[in-house]
Amino acid sequence: MKAIKIIICFSGGKDSQACLIKAVKDYGAENVEAVFCDTGWEHPITYEHIKYVTDNLGVKLTILKNNKVNGFEDLCIKMKCFPVASRRVCTSVLKIKPMIDYILTLDNSCLIIQGIRAKESKARSEMPVECSYFKEYFDEGVSGQYRKRDVKKWCEKHDASVIRPIFNWTAQEVIDYILENKQDVNPLYKKGHLRVGCYPCIMSRQSEIKILSKDEEMVKRLINLEKKVDEAGDKKPACFFSKGYIPERFCKTYKDGYPTVQEVINYVNRNEIGMDTLFEEDYSCMSLYHGLCE
Repeated sequence: MKAIKIIICFSGGKDSQACLIKAVKDYGAENVEAVFCDTGWEHPITYEHIKYVTDNLGVKLTILKNNKVNGFEDLCIKMKCFPVASRRVCTSVLKIKPMIDYILTLDNSCLIIQGIRAKESKARSEMPVECSYFKEYFDEGVSGQYRKRDVKKWCEKHDASVIRPIFNWTAQEVIDYILENKQDVNPLYKKGHLRVGCYPCIMSRQSEIKILSKDEEMVKRLINLEKKVDEAGDKKPACFFSKGYIPERFCKTYKDGYPTVQEVINYVNRNEIGMDTLFEEDYSCMSLYHGLCE
């Protein structure tokens, strides 16, 4: 009987980093694997941090990508629009599908460790500490899952269990644990960012965009992508930020309330945008696969 494969969903964020450290202490570095789903839209600092952490711990790092699209930029250009909070195609295409593809290549059962914490939101507090990764595939009335037939066939011989070992930890406890184990957190947190998966995420707060606005290269990258997606689309506008992200009176380019990246940059820098704290537990994303992002 083959040993269970222990996988840690590692995004470069603090929660998954704490889980990776804990897994090494619990199971041994030689028995765990850090799996990073690369969107191609991460900050260079995050890529460096992922290598730093895995090298420091001496664990295997597996990088997954969707072979049908060349990262977030290519996905948006092909869709001719940007993902929105209610339909996060970026997560499903660039993170969930590559992870499922990878699991289905395994010839043994696996234990998937996710950095999900109850204190992040009310919705997450109602999530189980342990469950099956493919639970939804066997729920009655649920259809349209990715590679459903393949998943069910794989599950006939194998099991993919999920555990969330830091579920009841606070953000402060996560930070303390990382520091106590002689590692540092992703430097983006020190710059004021609440989340570090994707840069920027479509769900970024204005305070985070204000921080991003000081980085000329990242601003240029975002503006250029918005232009490419807008030019590719049949319908205008194709804006990175959603309608209502800033007051409509500051949206001058289009008349329907959609702001351009430059208009958002201008707005956050002319107004007093309060800095959010890393320890606010108020994230809006709620998904079984959230551990892929943080």
